[in-house]
Amino acid sequence: MPAVDQALDRVGLRPGDLTAVAAARGPGSFTGLRVGLAVAQGMAVALQIPMFGIGSLEVLAHSVVWYEGPIWATVEAGRGRVAVGEYVSNGATCTQVGAVLGADLDSLVRLVGERLDDGRCAIVGDLDDEARRRLAEFGRRVWVASPALAIRRPAVLAELAWRRRERDQMPGLDDGEPIYLTRS
Repeated sequence: MPAVDQALDRVGLRPGDLTAVAAARGPGSFTGLRVGLAVAQGMAVALQIPMFGIGSLEVLAHSVVWYEGPIWATVEAGRGRVAVGEYVSNGATCTQVGAVLGADLDSLVRLVGERLDDGRCAIVGDLDDEARRRLAEFGRRVWVASPALAIRRPAVLAELAWRRRERDQMPGLDDGEPIYLTRS
C-alpha cells in the first residue's frame, strides 16, 4: 500500500479521485498475483469503482500490436517452462486464440512450427538465449521481439483497462481471478 500511496502522490491524486483500478491476472508469481489482485479488489470495493483484471500475456501481445498476424506471448513459468498464449493482431488490437499453455522449449518450438504453415509470426516475452537461438532457426518466418519489448509494461495494462472502460465493457466475475497454466 505504501507503493500505491507513492504512485498516487507522484501524479497528485488521492484514492477518491480514481474511477477504476486495474491489475495483472497472470500467469505469473503465485503470491505476487494473489497480493496484487487482492489489493486491487480491496481498493475497488472500498472506493466502489470497477476493477479490471488484464492477462500478463495480453499485455505482452499488445506491446507489439502493430505486428499484423499471429503473436505468441511468453512468460517464464519456472522449471524450464514458459506460459504461452497465442494472439492474432489486426494492427490495432489483439485477440487470444485458445488457452494459455505451459511449455518447455521443445514444446514451444514445436507449437510455433505447427502453426506457421506458410506464414509468419512474432514472439514476444521471456525468452533466454537458447530459446532465441532455436527460434531463429525458423529464419524470417519468425520475428522474435527484442528483450526491450519483452517487458510487461504497466502503461500497456492501464491502456487495455482504459479501453474496456471507454467501451463500457465492465469487468466480469473472472477479472479478479488469476490465470493459471494448462498442460500443453
